[in-house]
Amino acid sequence: MLSGRALFVAFVTLSVVTVACSSDERRIAIGAGETVEDAGAPTPPSFDTPEDAGDASTATSDAARPGIAMCIATECPYPFGTCGGTAGTNTAFACGTNLLADKNNCGTCGNVCPQSSAFPELNMDTQCVDGACRRQCVPRSGVQYGDCNGLVDDGCETNLNSNPDHCGLCGNSCPSGPDGERRCINGQCGCPFGQTWCDPVGCTDTSIDDTNCGACGNVCQGTDAGPPPPNMEYRCQQGKCAQLRCSSGFADCNGKLQEDGCEVHIVSDSKNCGACGNVCLAGQRCLPKGNTVACGCEPLETLCKSGNQEFCADLLNDTRNCGACGYTCPSKGGYVAACRKGFCEYDCSPGRGDCDGDVRNGCETDLMINGRHCGACGNQCDTAAGQPCISGSCLMVECDGGVVTK
Repeated sequence: MLSGRALFVAFVTLSVVTVACSSDERRIAIGAGETVEDAGAPTPPSFDTPEDAGDASTATSDAARPGIAMCIATECPYPFGTCGGTAGTNTAFACGTNLLADKNNCGTCGNVCPQSSAFPELNMDTQCVDGACRRQCVPRSGVQYGDCNGLVDDGCETNLNSNPDHCGLCGNSCPSGPDGERRCINGQCGCPFGQTWCDPVGCTDTSIDDTNCGACGNVCQGTDAGPPPPNMEYRCQQGKCAQLRCSSGFADCNGKLQEDGCEVHIVSDSKNCGACGNVCLAGQRCLPKGNTVACGCEPLETLCKSGNQEFCADLLNDTRNCGACGYTCPSKGGYVAACRKGFCEYDCSPGRGDCDGDVRNGCETDLMINGRHCGACGNQCDTAAGQPCISGSCLMVECDGGVVTK
């Protein structure tokens, strides 16, 4: 039946020592709507069918169903263990160690998986996986490695970023390119779409590259066409050298290239904001917004200035401009900063709590495992009896043979 199955009942503290409840121990009845033995035990929730819901037969059946007596658990549920450790760390708490994933207590307390320093030059480390220490390949200086020959002695021998026989992953072979060469570039076969491999620069867009214009090695030279029109330059354009194009941030909006060149600064012109003909409303200005520009600020936004740059900011909710332009909410350990109505406020990350009230050490408490603050600050499990806090709940189990009847 249900005996021995672990149940998590949040925020319950009882004084018992063993899992099996005796006649002198307090019980909690789940499902019967009442408790037995001890009048001081908390009144359990009722699961009886309300008068206006369901039929009479269902209500009678639910009311007659026996409850389940619950006792404080003192043994760790699988796969947790009590391994001891430095005060304040998870392993210092009862059942604070996950034996399936803890590198220092893998499978059993004290079984430490070797560190990467035990495998010099092999691009390897160990992880605790399902309670066993397993070797895994790790990146070095941004390079991904793989064990593609299956030999333990040479570790993760293959550079997956550049090996054309194992590009990105073991066994992924790159085909030959237009020049007959097989290339693996950052774990991908060949150059990205629209680019060509040109020595020595690598992948490049030959339609705009002045040193590889239209073809690898075709360097654009100076032109005798005279100086370019205003805000224009001779560059590689559509794979051809000495082509006039607008300088960055400018556009030809009147169609008179030879007379005034690219006459409009589209990152600041309110009549051509971001593009020719994009007119801002009266009173609006053309302002930078992220990687583009936009007309004015949105409602509830404020025009801010940093150096020579103007930008829009929500002073009520922006943590980088909270209450005033340029004011960034300071970071604090264990906290998540938020700007609310122009004031910096701090919340603990999920599963963490500031239980000592000291902002200097942030959200110092792990509410998922700390028996003195289980699920919430101040919610204490019966630590004297050995009751653990698992996933933010004080652990309870069914009492041995503890079926409660009326």
